[in-house]
Amino acid sequence: VAPGSMGKYKPGKLGQGTYIALVLVFVAYAVGSGYMAGIQPPGQGWRFFSWHPFLMTCGMMGLLGPAILTKKRMGYLNTKIHGMMAMTGMFTCIGGLYCIYTNKENMGKSHLTTPHGITGFIVMMSCLMIGIAGSVFLHPDFGIDKTNKTIRSAHTWGARILVTLAWVTAFMGLTALTSETTTLVLYGLPLVALFPMTLL
Repeated sequence: VAPGSMGKYKPGKLGQGTYIALVLVFVAYAVGSGYMAGIQPPGQGWRFFSWHPFLMTCGMMGLLGPAILTKKRMGYLNTKIHGMMAMTGMFTCIGGLYCIYTNKENMGKSHLTTPHGITGFIVMMSCLMIGIAGSVFLHPDFGIDKTNKTIRSAHTWGARILVTLAWVTAFMGLTALTSETTTLVLYGLPLVALFPMTLL
């Protein structure tokens, strides 16, 4: 390590080819794994409940994953695209939340009775708050404190921690639907592979 350089290293900007490849992987994963989760337990097929895991997977993985990658490319335009993708992801998740709420109401079941449900609701509300805070404080056009490095750091790492928790919570939900090893590996292993490139 060169004298005086300790702690000053910053990784290079994510290259366009790598970025596009990772976004495509996220989208393909979200659609495929979301559908796979939606038809669990095995033999149940697609039903109204299926929209819950499908939309949550598309929102938290298929949109928030690429949103974080887009921000890593830095710059004014990428920051705006990051915000739009992130908020679209959150609205997609709200759709998934509506589906599970309606499904439980129709079946006469209580809400927020499992670790998956409780953790998922907390993560969802926290993601919404950190997203709104990012828009208010850090939007490149009208953010009221967009140059504040402390707020930026808190937003960046807070969001990454929440998305990590969201991925874990989604996997927890799948384990409640199936114990089939192949399904769990197909859903979980890509997230493990994508984690260091996206959330670190």
